[in-house]
Amino acid sequence: MFQQSSRISGGSTSHAASPSSTIELRSSPTSVPLNPSDNSGCRTRKRKPTANTWAHAREPQESEPARCPRKNEKIYYCMHCRDPTSSTTVSTTFRRHLLKIHGIELVAHDHPIKKRRDSLIQDVFAKAGEAALEALMQLVTVRNLSYNCSSWPELHALICAVNYTAEDLISLSHGSIQKLVSNSYCVHKDILRRKLQSSPSKLHLSADVWSAPNHKAFLGICAKFVDMDAKETMQALLALSELPGLDGPGSHGGAEQWKLLQHVLEDYNIWNKIGFYTGDNHGSNDKLCRLLSEHLRGKGISWEAKKQRIRCHGHVINLAVQAFLFMDSKEAARAALEQIESDDAVAYGSDFAERVKAQQALGWRRLGPLGKVHNISVHIPCPTPLWVTPPFG
Repeated sequence: MFQQSSRISGGSTSHAASPSSTIELRSSPTSVPLNPSDNSGCRTRKRKPTANTWAHAREPQESEPARCPRKNEKIYYCMHCRDPTSSTTVSTTFRRHLLKIHGIELVAHDHPIKKRRDSLIQDVFAKAGEAALEALMQLVTVRNLSYNCSSWPELHALICAVNYTAEDLISLSHGSIQKLVSNSYCVHKDILRRKLQSSPSKLHLSADVWSAPNHKAFLGICAKFVDMDAKETMQALLALSELPGLDGPGSHGGAEQWKLLQHVLEDYNIWNKIGFYTGDNHGSNDKLCRLLSEHLRGKGISWEAKKQRIRCHGHVINLAVQAFLFMDSKEAARAALEQIESDDAVAYGSDFAERVKAQQALGWRRLGPLGKVHNISVHIPCPTPLWVTPPFG
């Protein structure tokens, strides 16, 4: 507690001394020696004064003790008190005195150990919160949940049952999950971009057109590469872009696919690492590879469309089986197989596919009611252009 003392006028102490001036301390019967060697067997720990608190303290004057006799703690005197003077060794008491007597409010600094403790706790909760949000995003995307799942009371009840301190982990806003998923996509895409650019191998691309149940067409572009860190072969989906139909509604033309592929390659900046390209035997893929070769040639990169184009073997087998099933004569089937074996991909691309489709519909109709049921089941998930075909006769 504060010690207040009144001085007799005419004493040897001057009250006008500046707190910043250096005052020579003299020994007194009540003062404790400042030399540690004089205090045998008593080891004291030096404490650094708190700047904002002890800035209002002054050094002891001639007859004032510098340290407490019992604990050998340094005594600080209030520079604002003249008669009587006030002194203490406790920072909390000193701040209370400044606030109560002089109206000076000081903010106490936390102890370093307390600061470190609070920092560790915050880091642990921050990491746990990030992991929980990442798990939530994985749940929404992998299980195809609705974005408004953040407002499900059952989900909040489950999270609070696991950890009651996570009550405010999920925002109740419907757009919060969508924003988190979008941000996570950008982060993971940047990680994939760095993996592709640092891969020690070439990047082998594969692409195919996929039709959704809502009759929208998408171009899926994948890449196979060797991961620099894991030293193993990996496969990644680079993009699943919607075909805009520049050549007509639902068009799958090579020029249209090339526009999407070009944007993806520019986004990932992997022009100089392209290896082989795998696609089905449709003529549009040959056109796409020719456009890719011309574009890379303009960048000074050699890429041969015919040499580095890999055809889909399963698609070749599929065309051969369709020729045997749906061609109306052996001569037509033999001619179709000769076209498949030839090197001209366009010859058995779009033209042959159209002939096979016509013969396929006719062949199944010859089976009677079973053929009609087959045609109905095939046309239910078909793309939009096929809805304009004639009735199933």
